[in-house]
Amino acid sequence: MDSKIKKLDRPTVKYIRKRLRTAVKPLAKELGVVIDLGNCTFKTSNCRFQLKVSVLGSDGKAITEEIDSFRSNAKLFGFEPADLGREFIFQGQSYTISGFKPKSRKYPVIAQSDNGKNYKFACRTVLGALGREVPDWLQDGSSGSRNP
Repeated sequence: MDSKIKKLDRPTVKYIRKRLRTAVKPLAKELGVVIDLGNCTFKTSNCRFQLKVSVLGSDGKAITEEIDSFRSNAKLFGFEPADLGREFIFQGQSYTISGFKPKSRKYPVIAQSDNGKNYKFACRTVLGALGREVPDWLQDGSSGSRNP
């Protein structure tokens, strides 16, 4: 690729993303953090990448925004902070609670399946699978099914 970019298109933005990922790896290693290059929006003359930086927990894994959110909001939604990382079964499939997105009203619980894919769940679905009582205000709320 010519080093001087004249306009942005999908292949060019993918190339820039690849170069940025390579460029931030040494910095992340040096600082002992995880740097995640997120979504990108672009037009022909400019683009914007989302960049997330997470510190590492004692287990060596990134403490993401979703993990922080689960820990701070768990009790409000009928969970315990210790439920993070807890396994539950839904429709015969095993999932592990990996985070929380409180702005997602219908499916705020993030859980990872055995194959590593993340799914969104309603609170009442996960609480039920854990054998917990579902708070009254969650009873009539959202659908119980997962939403990939």
